[in-house]
Amino acid sequence: MELHDLLPQCLAMIITVILIARISSCLDTAGLSEVHAPYLANYVAKSYFSKHDNLIDSKFEDFIAHDILSSGCISLQGNVEFPPKLTFLHRKLIGEGSHRRLSSSLRLKMSSESFSRSSKSFEVIIVERLPSGVFADPFELQHLVQRGVFTDAAVFGDPNLELPSFLSNRSLVEVHLEVNSNLTTQWKHELELNMELPLHSRYQPLGHGFSRVEFASPDLFLRCNVEGKQHDTSCLFALDEQNAESNDGHPVWAVPCGNRAHTEIVSAFTFISAVVSAILIIIASIRYSDSTASNV
Repeated sequence: MELHDLLPQCLAMIITVILIARISSCLDTAGLSEVHAPYLANYVAKSYFSKHDNLIDSKFEDFIAHDILSSGCISLQGNVEFPPKLTFLHRKLIGEGSHRRLSSSLRLKMSSESFSRSSKSFEVIIVERLPSGVFADPFELQHLVQRGVFTDAAVFGDPNLELPSFLSNRSLVEVHLEVNSNLTTQWKHELELNMELPLHSRYQPLGHGFSRVEFASPDLFLRCNVEGKQHDTSCLFALDEQNAESNDGHPVWAVPCGNRAHTEIVSAFTFISAVVSAILIIIASIRYSDSTASNV
């Protein structure tokens, strides 16, 4: 078989491989938004993203104030001692490079009324509104749920993990931690919880040095199931951090940026690599065809 006859076949093979890779990438991206679908019924952020496409802080805060917390538990209204109080909040980033963990340690002061027989179970909900420079992998979070690290976890917002920061929208992570009332006895009705959330940095815009990615304070809630006369009621309380002891400041992740001066070098190297790879595929195809023809 002549070289000019093999060239169209080789080009068709290369195009087919590229198309298969693109289709596979699209299927993976589409699947990301469905990872948490079976668990959405219990999430605070579900209603917000059913009304809004993007995460905007002002709209989300209005949603929490008017849609979530406005409908309190009638059975507990007027009982000022029941809602727990946040007394300690400490946050820091752990690790190096592009994959780190956001550590949050918090302490709750629970009154004796909180552990009355009417309260069946408790659950702390931590909502992290992530900046645009980082993302959380929903598959990784589901593995942590399966291992029992989290009671539940889901990612809302932009599901595309491959987009750079300047092309992506912000995302939100909601983590549920089950509270065991037996753990509070040694703290005299104080409960301490620790959570490490795995995060990954996105590609930053070209520039010099590092891009500063700062994490805001999380939204903290406590959900309790209260036994009623006719049916059980789920109550949600916001945990205010204004009077809590904290380490001051917000964690900052310095993500390295690509150097604009290296753009031409990287582009040239990428182009040469692609051409060399295409030539090697063509040569391998020719040799394989020749060996097959000689055997026949």
